[in-house]
Amino acid sequence: MKKHIQVIAVAGALAAVSGSALAADPGTFFINGNLGQSTYHDGGFDNNTDTSGAIRAGYSWQSYKVDFGVEGGYVDLGRATGEIFGEKYSVKGKGPLLGLNIKYKFENKMFVSARGGYFHSTLEEGVQGFGSDSFHGNGAYLGAGVGYDITPQFSLGLSYDDYHGRVRFDGYRFNESIGVYSGFAEYRF
Repeated sequence: MKKHIQVIAVAGALAAVSGSALAADPGTFFINGNLGQSTYHDGGFDNNTDTSGAIRAGYSWQSYKVDFGVEGGYVDLGRATGEIFGEKYSVKGKGPLLGLNIKYKFENKMFVSARGGYFHSTLEEGVQGFGSDSFHGNGAYLGAGVGYDITPQFSLGLSYDDYHGRVRFDGYRFNESIGVYSGFAEYRF
């Protein structure tokens, strides 16, 4: 936990420094949504893919070539299913996120982007006939994308995000890595 607080403090300090450095440049609020397919990277599932969705909102400091922003949102990573000792089980990942993003813009309205930050993961696990339970923990996410600015306020693109859900149970730590390929739309105002 101490390590996470230090990372958040450093990220906040960098955001403050970057924000004051870009204060002369115009900024904009944004909202974006992703819809795609998640893949749970765990060999114990028979079906490790499902539909995933995310919504993010934040503020971006704009410049001619590079935009830098802060974002917060929520992601639903879908469900993975399998069988253990003859009983069906499932895991569903979801949770809020908070992070930073950066976008490099080309002359032809194309751009590449990256993002990363904190992911407060909730993994809902259930075994048929035995019930279900939710476990929480502090994880992280990283992502990269490519897109096109259709107008100065609206963009479409494709991205890949990797979410690391971490939970504690009975004194043990468990990790689940979930990758998401998705399409996204972003509106700036």
